[in-house]
Amino acid sequence: MRRGQFPNPTFLDKAEGIKKERHTKFVIGAAIVVLIALMCLFIKIGADMQAVYERDFPDLVGAATTTTTEPTETEEVVSNPIDVVQGGQETVETTEVILAPVIVTETVEETIDLTDLSAQVFEEPEPFYFRTSYPLQTISHEQRDVLLDYLKQSVQDYIMSNPNERICFRYVNLDNGETTGINDLEPIVPAGSFALPIELTYWHRVSMGFGSPNYVITYDGSYVPGNSSGIAGVYPPGKMFYLRTLANLAITENDDYALSVILERTNGIDTVWSYISGISGYTNYTENSTYTDYSGTLMSGPGRTSCYDMAAYAAALYYGYITEPETYQPLINDLYYSNIRSPFTTSFGEDVPVLHVSGRNETFHAYTDIAIIDASEPIVLIVYSECSSFDRAQTIQADISGYVAGYLNACHGL
Repeated sequence: MRRGQFPNPTFLDKAEGIKKERHTKFVIGAAIVVLIALMCLFIKIGADMQAVYERDFPDLVGAATTTTTEPTETEEVVSNPIDVVQGGQETVETTEVILAPVIVTETVEETIDLTDLSAQVFEEPEPFYFRTSYPLQTISHEQRDVLLDYLKQSVQDYIMSNPNERICFRYVNLDNGETTGINDLEPIVPAGSFALPIELTYWHRVSMGFGSPNYVITYDGSYVPGNSSGIAGVYPPGKMFYLRTLANLAITENDDYALSVILERTNGIDTVWSYISGISGYTNYTENSTYTDYSGTLMSGPGRTSCYDMAAYAAALYYGYITEPETYQPLINDLYYSNIRSPFTTSFGEDVPVLHVSGRNETFHAYTDIAIIDASEPIVLIVYSECSSFDRAQTIQADISGYVAGYLNACHGL
């Protein structure tokens, strides 16, 4: 055989090795390119998501990267304060469940455990006490009489300047017995503010041995009159409450279910009326009252009272508390710690205690605020209005209370 007739086997082996080496390098290079492309894509997606996160959740940006706190996740139930309405009015309560981080180094609001149906013991807040002495007036009694007439005329002028609204007003001085009012004998729709005389009766009966605030009630999920209840909107059937808790919610939250239970445990509206009519009964709450409302419509029906009567019930509570503080301290506390802000605070100032309960009935456009105000002199003030909206009613209540606050300030040279 001649040299060179067949391929050199050594050369073939080398060529095959070079081929395999080039293939391996190509595969590795392609893999690196793909990996780099994927990393770039991942980084871009992460940046886009971070931008969306910062845009949609600005309050949470940075919460996950802090090194001084350990975030956990809890379920918080948020419920708007709800006003009681009567006379067939229905309101919509909004309840939303949100998930939010809880920072252990900060104060966190108490959450509601919807799985715990047992009754939670009510913790009484620090008791509210009226002041024991008040400053003397700096004007003469004659001057004060003139100022009181001016107060009444100012309110009268205000009411006359708003002919399309029905406004009723009464002022009672708890120190010297001074009173004045405009339209205070006209029938009004008190709505949730009628919780005041109902609970005045309830706590009186408790002191007489009829029932106990430690009695446990089970919410059965049935229809709530007025359909305005945080309890009905949040808790499932089977949830248990102490009567003390329900008495508190009827005042501080205007909870309609809570008030209906307290009324039932007080032996019904006839028992309530029997008691409070001995205090004041110009307008019978249990019988029909006929009057013309703010729109000029002739109205007739039960469930009406008057500013005159309501002011008398508030005064009775004040004097009852002075003589029997152990009986009425819970109700006084609830009025003071109400979660619904009174428009009267706008006029008297945040430092003046306003113990109040409000009423709101959107069917009749009826709005009430009644308060015991521990100002330079202790007073009862109630302003009722029928008008276009709740916001307008609050303006009216703030305006008229401003006249009363100005009157007291003038009596004390303030």
